[in-house]
Amino acid sequence: MSEQYKCPQQNEECAVCLAQKSAEITRRSFFASLLGACAGLIVTIIGMPMFRYILYPVQAVSRSDKWTEVGDVTEFDNLNTPVTKTISLVQRDGWREVVSNQSVFVSRSGNGMLQVLSPICPHLGCSVAWHENQNKFICPCHGGQFAADGKRLAGPPPRGLDTLDVQIKDGKLQVQFQYFRSNVPDRQLLS
Repeated sequence: MSEQYKCPQQNEECAVCLAQKSAEITRRSFFASLLGACAGLIVTIIGMPMFRYILYPVQAVSRSDKWTEVGDVTEFDNLNTPVTKTISLVQRDGWREVVSNQSVFVSRSGNGMLQVLSPICPHLGCSVAWHENQNKFICPCHGGQFAADGKRLAGPPPRGLDTLDVQIKDGKLQVQFQYFRSNVPDRQLLS
């Protein structure tokens, strides 16, 4: 093993003797340290995936892209009346991912720019429909009426149809679908 240092004074513990005893590594202490290091490595290997699993909902929400593709911009070049398009929305609830389809209306605003209208009536949340023969949106629940650009024409709704945020990226029209509080005169975001 190692050479033992013999203290000249057998009864008293001198500083040199104490330092020699503390620096002495025995086979037992070496294997105990090795076992502790291996156990720490195993805990790290098993613990990291579990830690990532627990934090997944927080990371998934921060990484989610809320823009959904509506269609190619060239589809809407000759747009005279609102067109219904169906988009797929991905919603994350913890570890569960739900894909739902939602209809939106693509139309032109008063200044001729493309806009996407929410199909949800701002009165009580019913789905409005475009009536080609009357050239307006009509809510089947309480008779709310809206122009092609979403402005309120008649009925109990306190405001016009809600416009959604849009962007054009790589020649594609994208929308950020949002829900708004119903039956209030100004547009208040819910989600």
